[in-house]
Amino acid sequence: MEKLYNEEILKHAKTPQFASKVKKIAASGHAVNQFCGDEVDVELSFSKGVINDVYINSKGCSINIASSSLMAGEIKNLDPKQVATLINNYKSFMDGKTLESKYKKNIGSLEVMESVKAFPIRIKCAVLGTLAVEDAISRLRI
Repeated sequence: MEKLYNEEILKHAKTPQFASKVKKIAASGHAVNQFCGDEVDVELSFSKGVINDVYINSKGCSINIASSSLMAGEIKNLDPKQVATLINNYKSFMDGKTLESKYKKNIGSLEVMESVKAFPIRIKCAVLGTLAVEDAISRLRI
């Protein structure tokens, strides 16, 4: 289990970032892991076509909470198309695909979730936040 919970994952699990509600919500989303019951709620606000504020609330395991916190930090200041690219690259990364360095760079701090890949049952936890973000983007009101 030490391989699963690296220092960065534990840090974000204990103190998730982006936990303050968004003042002007342009989009909100929700995702649930039917297997374990973990949940993620996300709120996004936009300015000039890019995400300028993010709220993320994850309930459940440390992997879900940490990955959602990291995801929130990575999507800030991106437009919806860039968010979709980041999410696709992250999902590919978590599915075990080898990413070229330019795509791996695109996932930024989410690279610390690599340790989760050794525990396939936990990958759903590590990508749950992406589903909530995708849900929010699909409901976008800019």
